[in-house]
Amino acid sequence: MKDTGISDYKEKASHGDVLMPMQRYRCIVPFSYQDLSLHWHDEVEFTWIEDGSIDYDINFETFRVQKDDLLLISPHTLHSAHALKEEEMISESLVFHLDMLGYQTPDACTIKYISPLLKGKYRFIPVIRAGAPGHEELLQCFREMLTGVEDKNHSPLLCREVTPGENRKREGNELYMKELLFRFFRLLYQNGYVVKNENSATDSELERKLKTVLTYIREHYTEAMTIEDLAEVCHFSQAHFMSFFKKFAGMTCVEYINHYRLSRVAASLAQSDQPVMEAALENGFHNISYFNKLFRKEFGVTPKQYRKEAGAPVKSVIAYKI
Repeated sequence: MKDTGISDYKEKASHGDVLMPMQRYRCIVPFSYQDLSLHWHDEVEFTWIEDGSIDYDINFETFRVQKDDLLLISPHTLHSAHALKEEEMISESLVFHLDMLGYQTPDACTIKYISPLLKGKYRFIPVIRAGAPGHEELLQCFREMLTGVEDKNHSPLLCREVTPGENRKREGNELYMKELLFRFFRLLYQNGYVVKNENSATDSELERKLKTVLTYIREHYTEAMTIEDLAEVCHFSQAHFMSFFKKFAGMTCVEYINHYRLSRVAASLAQSDQPVMEAALENGFHNISYFNKLFRKEFGVTPKQYRKEAGAPVKSVIAYKI
């Protein structure tokens, strides 16, 4: 089990390992937590809202999800989350590469069902509400997958000799996980939760530009950045860039950069004893009074109180590696 920080825009972390490219994440959102930054990854992400409610933005569309809803994030899909005021949320996610389903083997299943998802020709319906067709079976299957991940994750941590009977019980867990994944995908297709991607070439180009500028921000957030710099990355005029960014990111560029910097400072405060001023300077804030003002506005407490209370976003996400 490990703690992990809030994801970057294009996630750099590997989910699971080469032999079993799947990872489990349990997320508990306290009242002080505000946002999960806009990001994307090459893998599929399935999330079950175990309790509470939260807003998810998926490909520029907002969904308010609540207890027992299922979220389906297609590969390469931009998504973010925003906590609701005074609302706690608990979720379980599985993130995995389609290689888990034998993507590189050109059989009928791959050609008809898996390859179109990875290539962006098909996409998932983002949210399956409780009570929707197939929901009960899908949720049961998802919970079984979580159990399978737990079994594999915890077995190496046993501080005693494993008996032959226990070894036999765990034998075949990887096959069981594949069986469940195929069942889950079958249920998705049978109930109409995989559809043709109707995005136009213009939409795809705008998404590509947004991903490019988000990557630039991630790589340069510790440095001074100007609107001119970012507009140049997209080959837009400054006025057009500011309008474009706010429309598709849901906030101004300055707000976005500040939010990302604050999330990195919060990670340092929650996970280390690094001095507040040092953490702020390392993460792009060179005016400490301005930083303190922004931090209190974002989290409702001072940096020192935040560290003391340990109600940090980065401590809210627990990853289980299988």
